[in-house]
Parts: sequence; C-alpha cells; structure tokens
Amino acid sequence: MPDSIQKSLNTSKLILKLVIPFFIISEVLHYLGYIEYIAFLFEPITNLLSLPPTVAIALAAAFFLNIYAGIAVAAGLSLSPYEWTIVGTFIAICHSIPLEAAVMKKVGFSIHLHWSLRLVLAFLGAWIAVMIVPQELAAQADEPWVVPVYSNFNEMLVSAIISSVVLSVKVIALVTAIIFGFDLVRKIPTVNRLMGNHTYLSSLTVGGLIGITYGAGILLNDLQSVDRSHKRYLLLFLLLAHGLIEETLIFAFFGADVVAIFLIRIAIALSAVFFLYVFTKNRLLRRSFNDETNK
Repeated sequence: MPDSIQKSLNTSKLILKLVIPFFIISEVLHYLGYIEYIAFLFEPITNLLSLPPTVAIALAAAFFLNIYAGIAVAAGLSLSPYEWTIVGTFIAICHSIPLEAAVMKKVGFSIHLHWSLRLVLAFLGAWIAVMIVPQELAAQADEPWVVPVYSNFNEMLVSAIISSVVLSVKVIALVTAIIFGFDLVRKIPTVNRLMGNHTYLSSLTVGGLIGITYGAGILLNDLQSVDRSHKRYLLLFLLLAHGLIEETLIFAFFGADVVAIFLIRIAIALSAVFFLYVFTKNRLLRRSFNDETNK
C-alpha cells in the first residue's frame, strides 16, 4: 500500500505539472489567435481524420511528452465526443515516444523503428475510428460544445486555470483508483505468484494494465526469461497496446467511445504481431530454401 501511495503521488505531480500549464497555454494561444497560424500547416492530414487542424498541436504534445500533455491541449479545443474518439485512438497508440523509446532501447528495440511504427499505426487506428464510429456520436453530448467567448484576457485566464485544475483532479482520481486497484489485485496469491514468475503473461499483464513506463522494472526482468525469437512479438504488442485501462478510460471524461478505442488498439496490436510473424516465417523459409539450393 505505501508503494501505491507513493506511485499515486508521483503520478499526481506529473499530471499537475503537465495538464495545468499545457491547458492554460492552449487557451492563451487560442485567445490570442496564434494557434491557428500553426495549425493550418497540418490541415491536409487532419482533414483525412475528420479533425480540425488545431488538433495537430495536441497530437504533437502527446507524441513528444505524454498522454496528459496531449489531453490538456485537446481539452481546450471544444471537440465533440466523435472527435475525441478519433483523437483518443491516435494518442493512446502514439504518445510518450522519447521516454518509452528509451525503455525499449534497453531491450534492443530500434528507436527509429519504434517511433515510425507507432506514428504510422496511430494514423491507421485513427482512420479506422473515422470509418467505424458513427458521426451521430457528435450529437450525443449532454450539451452542445460551444467555444467560450471572453470579455478580456483576465477572464479567460481565470477560466483556464479553474478548468485545468478540475480536469487535473478528474484524471488524478481515475489514475489513483487504477493504481490502488492494481495493488489490491496483486495481493491475490495467484496473481502475486504470476507477477513473480516473470512469464509472457506477467509481461502482458503489467504492460497492458499500467504501461511500459510505470511497469518498466517488471517488464525488463520478464524479458530476460523470454525466448529471444519471441521477444520481438511481445515487445511489438506492448508498444501498441499498453496501459489499456488507464489510457482508455481517461477519454471517457470527454464522451469518447472508449470501447472503440480499446478494440481498435487490440486489433492493431494483434494484426501487427501477426504480420511480423508471417514476415519472419517467410524470411526463414527463404533462407532455408537458399541454403538447401546452394548445397
């Protein structure tokens, strides 16, 4: 339990450090009209995903920093639940790239392959969300999304501070509940033994539930006992489908279709592993054939 309290406090500090300043900065840039000067550059890409160009700033924040920074920026864009589902799918697949790349590098996963693969598959996942999520979701919010109009800068700033604090508290409450819930589950004897065995299942459980960064210590230990030929499949799956509970439920605050986000992430991850398996098998078969031919 003390570990859970400490982890919750550390995560809360991180959320406060990122959500509050990024939310306020986003609101200030909108108020001054600066963000539109940058966002139009991404219009061809965001149009493909049925998103406003300003969303590109949120995607970039998630890519270079983490999911909380991306959410903080997106929260000030007055997105509909339909748009949040698309944004949530992209950010859930592609976030915290520099930090998570450092973790994956320790187990031999190429940094360039890591960020390029997640970026491409994030666009694919978001595009799938565009195709399968009904646009009627945009009209299912309790209240229509209205861009606020402020009479002066101070009014906007006070509103941004209050909104950023409220959003931070909501996210902290959710993440804290997940951390303590995971701690309670780990106290179950069967689960505790599983975590201590460092198997495929323990890696998938830790990475899938709490993410690569928070579960790095357990994950790195687990990988020592994983067959080298199978390690790439495990890593690829975890790159695309980690932190499934926390990183998916956060988007429920904004009315996103969290079931769609969850299923798309799982489908993308399983498909990527399958194609890697087929590619590896075909390459081994060709190599074996060439060896036999050259004899």
